[in-house]
Amino acid sequence: MAVTSFAAFMLFALAELTHHHPRFLLANVLQGDTHNAAQWVLLLAVPATSAAAWFPISISHAPTGVLRITSAVPPPTPDSPALSFSPTSSLFSRLARRYRRNHMFAIYQSVAWTLYGLFVALQLICFSSDRVRDLPFCRPGSRSVQAVAAFIAEVLIISSVLTLEKRRDRNRQRRKDRFVVQLNNFNNMLLLVGATLLAIASEYTRVFPHPSGSSGGYPMATGLGSLALFVTALFNTYGLGGVLSTKDGWNFYQPFMGGARFVMFQIVSWTCFGAGAALQVLYLLSLVVVELELFVGAMAVAGSLFVVAEIGMMMSLLVFRKAGQSPKRTSDTGHSTNGMKSTEKDTTSVETADDTTTATTPLHAHILSFHERMRDFADECLGVLVVGGLANIQWIPNALMFIFFAFTTNLSPAGVAFYGVMAAGMEFVTVVSRSIATHLYLKDSHNGLLKEVNRYHVKYVLPQIITACLPAVVTYRHYIYNMEAFVPVLLLTIFIYIYEFTYRGNPQQTGCRERASWVTGRSFLVDTVKRYFNGTIIRTAPLDPEMQYVLSFHPHGIMPISVMWLQFTAQWRELFPNFYAHILTASILHQIPLARDVLHFYGSREVTRTAFALTLQQKGSVLLVPGGQAEMLQQQSAKKEVRVYTHHKGFIRLAIEHGVPLVPVLSFKEGEMMDNVQAPMLQRWFVKKLAFPFPYFPYGRGMLPIPRKVDIPIVVGEPLEVPHIENPTQDDIDKVHAKYFSILQEMFYKHKDAVGCGDYKIVLI
Repeated sequence: MAVTSFAAFMLFALAELTHHHPRFLLANVLQGDTHNAAQWVLLLAVPATSAAAWFPISISHAPTGVLRITSAVPPPTPDSPALSFSPTSSLFSRLARRYRRNHMFAIYQSVAWTLYGLFVALQLICFSSDRVRDLPFCRPGSRSVQAVAAFIAEVLIISSVLTLEKRRDRNRQRRKDRFVVQLNNFNNMLLLVGATLLAIASEYTRVFPHPSGSSGGYPMATGLGSLALFVTALFNTYGLGGVLSTKDGWNFYQPFMGGARFVMFQIVSWTCFGAGAALQVLYLLSLVVVELELFVGAMAVAGSLFVVAEIGMMMSLLVFRKAGQSPKRTSDTGHSTNGMKSTEKDTTSVETADDTTTATTPLHAHILSFHERMRDFADECLGVLVVGGLANIQWIPNALMFIFFAFTTNLSPAGVAFYGVMAAGMEFVTVVSRSIATHLYLKDSHNGLLKEVNRYHVKYVLPQIITACLPAVVTYRHYIYNMEAFVPVLLLTIFIYIYEFTYRGNPQQTGCRERASWVTGRSFLVDTVKRYFNGTIIRTAPLDPEMQYVLSFHPHGIMPISVMWLQFTAQWRELFPNFYAHILTASILHQIPLARDVLHFYGSREVTRTAFALTLQQKGSVLLVPGGQAEMLQQQSAKKEVRVYTHHKGFIRLAIEHGVPLVPVLSFKEGEMMDNVQAPMLQRWFVKKLAFPFPYFPYGRGMLPIPRKVDIPIVVGEPLEVPHIENPTQDDIDKVHAKYFSILQEMFYKHKDAVGCGDYKIVLI
């Protein structure tokens, strides 16, 4: 099927090329039935190939040279019993088990079907009416991107089947038995050949355009397709190819590991890949920016660099040596200076190297030191990118809007900027309207205490209804006046209204979108964040996972960054096994697309009385930052102060109402990671009126919105038992409040010298 799809893809691309060069051989044939046949093959190939992934099969190469299909399910063990694939087992249940048990299978399938859905959607849209045929990627001669999406989807579907082989023990297999590796390399070479041909065709059409000037969109479409194919081929070779062709010890992220030869091949491969990608990006920019001109043959050079990168990547997999055979990171043996170290109460736990040491020569020690420095540098660079991206995740949808309109319209740069700003403005208005409605309700109902205040009163609902109608009004106006951006606006409007379904069930209060696998499993992003920050967790008392607790984190800082990743560290899970508290975050974060999705999947809820009480009623624990935005306005780095706002008592009231112990959590250097612009009077007014501290422009590392890399000591205090009073009086609350902050001060003075903050002071505001 891969060869068939490749042939259909190439015929499709050649047919598009003949629209601009009609004198090519067989141009009439390619533009007629051949083009239609290629479309049908691409439409049917993915569903047909994907059907093979629904069954528990494994493709292996028998010693006799006969292709043999055997079960991909590993032998049953007491911890992992054999799966049942009885005839009564539904197709969807089997597929669900695949997704849960094999993350690579799930990723490949998800991306493949997304690309295939994009291909089908473009096919339907481009042939629905004459109005949309002048759009980019719909105009005859500029539809190569459609074929690229379908071809990549087909290759990824095949790769998803090959991921089932990663469970097998490949240590004893000989080269002739690695049919799956050969198949993966063959698919990647098809991607490489297709990408190279598209790159050459793109530049050929630019250098020799059609006399009528109708070939303007073809170089851009084929250039983007070429880049997408190159990137897919290389990452598929490195990711899946590494899993299939190497022995135990392979990791996707393994900087300067795998042996000297592996590292050298990797350096050559990634350098060529980076140079080729940069050259192709410059070429694509030159199609838009007239002043930017590249030499003739730039795409051919880029293609050659990608070929070298692909060959180097394949060669590197042959010489890979697992971690035990190459210089090893201290973190691999459990003696890392990165990540958080754990200590017990009144003890000093110093992590030391193993007693068994090996003699090392000065040269060997120098090599080890060099490896450590290079790996730390790689971790540092990756950490800056990941942490910076997560800290600014709320801006990603806005950036995507500019890209969306740039690739789906023929608008000028000014027009693209206008639509991008308008889309960001509409998102801002929607988020603000929801936040204002929530703020007004909480203010009128005294944080939900007054039950007679109707949450669905017109005062709170009308602003949201008005903003919800804006996308439909804008789309209708584009349709009436036959505006150029009608189709992109229509697609965006459809997406907005479909996205509204994610608000069903009030996930910000009920946690109905929580993903248990995200909470309990490991994540590349979380692991990267853990490597970026250093620190120590001091446990003064254990937490019973069968009990409920209200963990209150101090101080807030400009961003309570430690709160978001603290419970996902290996040290936390070692000190507090099987314990997880739902993180309560600002309500406005649960209105911002993408940011709210990540928070919901990790079990976070909004910091309101309703969500707080509902979590406790569900027998769950909570982790919140009581200081909130009032505390945030008081934070400044380099003052060696831990500033704690003490006037919020709602969390103490709720703890008393439900009889749940309070657990103070103190971070000594939370305020050192970031700063905010100083406009205290204006910021306090906005916090009071709109619950948002405008102006809000946090900055940290290099004056950028990236948190500084700070050694963060965190002390988890002993649970404070509170009386269970259904309707506590103010005096009851004040007694617990005074005792709680007295304990917090004692924690600070007791541990500040041990964590290296002897010159710090605590300021109760």
